[in-house]
Amino acid sequence: MARLRNPFDPRTIGSATSVAVIGLGRFGSALALELMANGTEVLGIDDREDAVQALNGRLTGVVAGDATQPELIEQLGLADFDRVVVAIGTDVTASILCTSQLLRVGVRQVWAKAVDERHAVILDQLGVTHVVRPEADMGRRVAHMVRGAVEDFIEIEPGYAAVRLEVPASLAAVPLRELNLQQQHGVGIGAVKREGAWVLANAETRFEAGDTMLVHGRTPKVEAFAVAMAKQRLQQA
Repeated sequence: MARLRNPFDPRTIGSATSVAVIGLGRFGSALALELMANGTEVLGIDDREDAVQALNGRLTGVVAGDATQPELIEQLGLADFDRVVVAIGTDVTASILCTSQLLRVGVRQVWAKAVDERHAVILDQLGVTHVVRPEADMGRRVAHMVRGAVEDFIEIEPGYAAVRLEVPASLAAVPLRELNLQQQHGVGIGAVKREGAWVLANAETRFEAGDTMLVHGRTPKVEAFAVAMAKQRLQQA
């Protein structure tokens, strides 16, 4: 039998503003706490009593139980949640079993953490809405930053990315529409950071020295543009 802390009504927590997180290891607990900090109700589930106790009182509700068991999923009413995250760590079998049960009962959006490429392929074949690979995603992100061409790199989906770049002097004082970045480089500018604040870019936006631009587009195009801008900054130094 599952043991509940902070009793809750599934009819209340199971809404578009609530998420169930299964697996309260480093990734799952960090995710759950960040969701709570942003006003989302979170139900945390783990079969380890110590992991549950560590978050008791910090989440909307916590449950000690085995989420691979259909009885627990039904008892907690997880089918009523719009979003459930399977953040189970290294136990691939448990992750797959839990995910299968959630999809079977009709959870609308299932997010699942994959530990490797084979795990990711299986989750995708099951029909998971979003497959997340935190270590691999962070590795790619840091690799782009270490190269020095970008301040930050986020792959929005496979093959499409957004990066933060320092604006070189060669782009300053010219309206964005005249730079023809889409035609020449295949990238778009979504926003500009000036004096600590982000503002949306438009055709009349003019860059200034010290600005940071948010660039988006197909990953190879964005990478090539970032390298070109880095070379321009070096030449101007």
